[in-house]
Amino acid sequence: MTTFERVRKAQSVREAVQYIPDVFYERVALVALMYWLIVSLLLWWPGESLGLGIGLLASANLQVGIVAVAIGVLLLVARRVGAALDPARDPLRRNVPLVLFGVFLALATVSALVSATDATWTGDGYRRESLITYVSYVGFFFLATQVLAPARRKLLLGMVLGLALVTCLVVVPAALIEGWSSGAWQVPTRPRAYFHQFNHYGYLLAVGGALAVSGALVSSRRVARWALLAAFAGILFTLLLNDTLGAYIALVVGSIAVLVSLAVIRRLHVGTAIALVGIVVVVHIVAEWMGIGILGELMSLGNDVRSVSAGEEGAAVAGTGRWGLWVTTAQQIVASPWLGHGVEGIADLLPVGYGRPHNEYLQYAVFFGIPALIAYLGAVITIFVRVVRRAGAVDATTLCAATAAATYLVSALFGNTMYYTAPFLFLLLGVAWGGIRSQPADAGTLRS
Repeated sequence: MTTFERVRKAQSVREAVQYIPDVFYERVALVALMYWLIVSLLLWWPGESLGLGIGLLASANLQVGIVAVAIGVLLLVARRVGAALDPARDPLRRNVPLVLFGVFLALATVSALVSATDATWTGDGYRRESLITYVSYVGFFFLATQVLAPARRKLLLGMVLGLALVTCLVVVPAALIEGWSSGAWQVPTRPRAYFHQFNHYGYLLAVGGALAVSGALVSSRRVARWALLAAFAGILFTLLLNDTLGAYIALVVGSIAVLVSLAVIRRLHVGTAIALVGIVVVVHIVAEWMGIGILGELMSLGNDVRSVSAGEEGAAVAGTGRWGLWVTTAQQIVASPWLGHGVEGIADLLPVGYGRPHNEYLQYAVFFGIPALIAYLGAVITIFVRVVRRAGAVDATTLCAATAAATYLVSALFGNTMYYTAPFLFLLLGVAWGGIRSQPADAGTLRS
């Protein structure tokens, strides 16, 4: 009798759950996450002819969240009835980040109920993030922690990188052709793929670039190293073309962090590091020659920093208006530090067209309160502390996922959560934590 038949013919829920094989949870989680990544590609083709828009991903988020709740309930029941579970599959055992994310959601729920807004349950018409959306984000993390098989974890990261590369291959030729046909050598538009704003597309480029860099540096196969370096070159060029300074800074920080980390634990392939530096130099030279380099943006950033530090009258417009947003948001956090102002609760207080502080950490604090932000940061920090402590023993997939997640978190200093970008962070954090949970409790620690 097959496993499915045993489950179907079970006389009770207890008996049915005991018949569910451990791999079932992993496969369902993998399929749900793959589904979300593949749905994005439908927006290229045949999405337009079918009338599909980016709102499709908002529905996909909810579907993934429902799957996460179902899997979580099944695992809790299995734990209660004593079914044989892999310890790493247990939703509670040694899973501090999930507990802290749960605290974050509990506090966010209290805040949303106390400071209800029109966006609490449906989100606004642009960002489409309701309280339920944030629950779904944690669902992405939970499902990714259930994917433990090395090949399947690597597949997830490969699909994220693949999504970034597909968008690059579609966007760059179109942008360059438009530039050439206009009679000017400069590219006239900032390519943004299927995203509402070019800076949102920068999140995906930063994450994809970080995966390519870290993958090349930790790969043991020469062909894979050079393929990933080529992928990185394409993504970096697209990011320069895209002209998203926050994402560019994040990719630089993430790349430097993984280089230093691998050098410290003596896992750095020096030849690959040298090749990486050479590729970076060449891509930047080509970009500057085409008029899409980053030097102008960096000079503008320096001027903004000087303006803010000197307390000049026009400092509010620094960072394309971000400094003014941050100051106003900080004032509103002080006004309601414990429970915040609810989802989209300060939109009317910010300049028209912004609605949010363009800093995810300030956003969480002003929406849900400082305690909720602390719980969120506690979960994130716990994951990275564990990765660092076991850096000498974790597999390459865990290191790559942690590098990409860290890159996103730097980007988050300059942007908003969006229903088509935030899932990447929680997926990557889940892959990293799954790698930690699948290790023995006494796995190796950071080597000096």
